[in-house]
Amino acid sequence: MTDYFICKPGQPPIAWIPPEPAQTIDANCAYFGKVFEVMEQQLHSKEFTVYFTWDVNELPSYGPNVVAVVQGDEWCRIPRYAHRVRAVFKCYGTRPILGCNLLRYPSYLNVLTAVQFLRILLIRIPGVLHHQWHSFKPFRSPACNRSAIYDIPLGYYNQSNLPVQPIEQRSCDVFFAGSVIQGDYPIWSLKRYIGTPKNLSRRQMLECLQEIELTHPHWKIKLRLTTDFNASRDSDQTSYSEQMMNAKICLVPRGTSFETFRFFEALRYGCIVITEALPDRWFYANAPVIQLENWHELEKVLSHLLNHPDRLQELHQARLNWWKDYCSEVAVGEYIAEQLNALS
Repeated sequence: MTDYFICKPGQPPIAWIPPEPAQTIDANCAYFGKVFEVMEQQLHSKEFTVYFTWDVNELPSYGPNVVAVVQGDEWCRIPRYAHRVRAVFKCYGTRPILGCNLLRYPSYLNVLTAVQFLRILLIRIPGVLHHQWHSFKPFRSPACNRSAIYDIPLGYYNQSNLPVQPIEQRSCDVFFAGSVIQGDYPIWSLKRYIGTPKNLSRRQMLECLQEIELTHPHWKIKLRLTTDFNASRDSDQTSYSEQMMNAKICLVPRGTSFETFRFFEALRYGCIVITEALPDRWFYANAPVIQLENWHELEKVLSHLLNHPDRLQELHQARLNWWKDYCSEVAVGEYIAEQLNALS
């Protein structure tokens, strides 16, 4: 039987029997608990130790039977232990993206985006060099595969399991709930004065929405601004989920990373997703979502969608299908099992 452990930073590993509820440890366990349940059913071998971890530097143990499922690393680092385990399945992946064309669209936001991208590349250098060093054939252990690092979706975070509401019955046209500035930066932090790509992008989105509300007062736009990530969800999980389920279109601006839980939550509920740049990962490629190069394109996109109900219905069903086939607990559980079976 496969053994599962939750590894929170600075804490001893916690034994876990998926899909046993573990939301008190982390809300993301609800999604991955079901992923692991499906994976377990599909595995040819049950002799694995799976660490559900937020640590890219170390694990409680290593070996050809160890599998790491890595959360929360928005810096896209290669885990230092990748050469010491059977496989690593990683949210946020190991390949960051620039996500903008600074030459075509020069702006302060894109300059900060490029600076953040360069910073991420620098932070990744030690891990990349470490991984390449251990990939040389003389140092390889035949029991472990150096290249067995796979991208997986973030899934949903503290989202209620609601029946999908038909899009024509949803009363809200456009929905966003979240923070613009996630906490105050200390006075010595440069971010306090120059801003961050997340803050600037979300401010731009809100400014465009305010103009749209004046131009199109008949559109039903629901905005719920909060102080931080958890405030929009943990304080009233049901309300957040019900509001998203009642929305036809969900705006998905970037967070610290271009990848967000909101993207997958909106897909799960069948919302039309309007987002920014997305990485080239298997579960994003050709996804039926609308990607904007900047938020000034939003009014034109909303006009087209809201004036064509048939198109809304078509996109609604396409998103539900994409969630089911690529991002659901069943799809991801089968994907992980397929990769592990191939390595056996």
